[in-house]
Amino acid sequence: MIENLSWKEELSLAAEPEDVIAVLRLYGLGKVADRLSYLQSLAAEDPDEQPMAVGSMRELAYFLMSERQLPEPEIAISPDGLAQIEWRVGETGILAMEFLPNELIRFAAISASAKSSAQRMKVSGTLQLAATLKAVEVFTAQITSNAWQPAS
Repeated sequence: MIENLSWKEELSLAAEPEDVIAVLRLYGLGKVADRLSYLQSLAAEDPDEQPMAVGSMRELAYFLMSERQLPEPEIAISPDGLAQIEWRVGETGILAMEFLPNELIRFAAISASAKSSAQRMKVSGTLQLAATLKAVEVFTAQITSNAWQPAS
């Protein structure tokens, strides 16, 4: 890592998955870095597994570094090699995001209904970070009570 750069600048310079993982580790997201390393190793060992696209991984890292108030998500790779995260919302709801390498986030969320006859809230789309967060704020509000604080 280059001295005197912010984490945003370091991520923007990350050209390889290992570079993104190193930035995450440097800024206290070791568990996320471990998960990404593991997913990359699966792709390296199995030719049928798709490696995570570095641009998508960079966007995921930017999101996780920016939104530390959110609890730690489950992390996976889509069949197209895009970084995906998800959280459970209540008992039967879910919030999922897929990070495109062009600074857009594809998202979908559905809530658990309070009563079996009640309507479930749902939203989906493809937007930039700020608009995505606005669109899913009712869901993130439900999951932030268990927010994660990675070790420094």
